[in-house]
Amino acid sequence: MFSEKTEAWLKKHLEVSKQFAVSLTKNKIKFNGCQQKDYKLSMSLQLSDNTSVETLALYGRGVLEFGVFNQRVTSRSYEVISWWHNEDFRYGIATGLRPAHDLDLPMSGSLALPDSRTLSVYLETDGFKEDHVLSFAMRRETWLGNTSDLALNWDKSYDNQLQLGYRISF
Repeated sequence: MFSEKTEAWLKKHLEVSKQFAVSLTKNKIKFNGCQQKDYKLSMSLQLSDNTSVETLALYGRGVLEFGVFNQRVTSRSYEVISWWHNEDFRYGIATGLRPAHDLDLPMSGSLALPDSRTLSVYLETDGFKEDHVLSFAMRRETWLGNTSDLALNWDKSYDNQLQLGYRISF
């Protein structure tokens, strides 16, 4: 309900042409001892028939409640993707930034985990049906040790990822 009203308001005030699109999504999960909410604001600008630029702003908040071991995590990230479209697929190159996660622990207070920067290559194509999307991503995430509240014995750490996904829209 909240995200639908907010997305309608954003579209009303920000969509100035058919080449510019805005969307806001909210995901929520809750079960005994755990709550998590994620928000994603996406803005896309169609530059030509075959190219577009998309910016993403993501915000997430999670709470684990296990007596003395309660913890809260807040995460933000930003990504800019250049997309090239073809009849059968689209591919993109992206750069992203995830400033320090904020972690609140009852015994040690609040601390910030290291910042990370990401370079990604995406490939998306149609799935088995019209509302299905098959996606593939190669990502290299660089964690910067000097941006943390913790004393780390490394300046940089790398995480290489291959991701395969299948998305179905309802």
